Amino acid sequence: MNETLRDDAVAWLVRVQSDQATAEDWAALTAWLEVSDEHLAAFEESELLAAELSEHASQIAPALTPAAPTVIPFRRRASRPVWSALVGVAAAVSALVAGPALWRSYQGAPEVFETGPGQTRQIALADGTHIHLDAASKLTVRLGWRARRVEMAQAQATFDVAKDPGRPFLIGVGDQQVRVVGTEFNIRHYDNTVQVTVRRGIVEVRQPSLGPQPVARLVAGQALSHVVGATRSTQTATDPNAAFAWTQGRLVCDDETLGAIIADLNRRYPTPIRVSEAAAKRRFSGVLILGDEDVVVQRLAGYFSLSVHRSGGEIELR
Repeated sequence: MNETLRDDAVAWLVRVQSDQATAEDWAALTAWLEVSDEHLAAFEESELLAAELSEHASQIAPALTPAAPTVIPFRRRASRPVWSALVGVAAAVSALVAGPALWRSYQGAPEVFETGPGQTRQIALADGTHIHLDAASKLTVRLGWRARRVEMAQAQATFDVAKDPGRPFLIGVGDQQVRVVGTEFNIRHYDNTVQVTVRRGIVEVRQPSLGPQPVARLVAGQALSHVVGATRSTQTATDPNAAFAWTQGRLVCDDETLGAIIADLNRRYPTPIRVSEAAAKRRFSGVLILGDEDVVVQRLAGYFSLSVHRSGGEIELR
């Protein structure tokens, strides 16, 4: 991290923790942080340093007593004028105690939501947003003063976002960011692939590594598919109800490989299912009712003329 960026981050920390800090100062800081991940990392580093100073205030205070010039010579570096302000920050350790806490309040406390295999979860956020989390999924939510943020790990979820023009809803998924104000959509993030399907409203998709401009704006009946790390995404017209079908206990397959279907089923059922390498490449189109696991397995086996074998707590199709 270059020294200029670090100095800027310290200056922002000193500015927003001041008693004179205004709402405009916080808005300006938010804009500065959203310029790049490097800006956010620099600010977090400064915040951690401030917290460390606060934690060790009793040990630091005696060292701040002015000493005779001959005891410890100190040479300032002219190239780091703002970073030297940390000396003043350390001298005001008591004021720093509120700084990190205030910033965490500004960002919003993180809430982690997670489901295991075969589990789904309905989540009602404090802002009125509703999330339906699919099986074997995990996401983290922060409801901040200026933005609502979600980080999706390996997960699938539908979002019905409450309108709040002053606080956009931002979802980090893979190497992309989904931005909305109020809308309904489904995001699927498994196996290094991100799929966004919109049922109501408008969804803006950005890829920070390609710059600040959106790579797509999706409206109802449109979907985007993206492989993490790729520089292009595929945008298509689609029936959004197919993407939402899992919420009704159905799996809609459109020319899917058996291997991909089995991977999906293994997130939903307790008994692992295995399939031979050759059979995994075969394709299936249709709707699977996600009820009893044995019934689903028998239907797939019958369609592909495969036999079902059970051993060691697993089901194998071959």
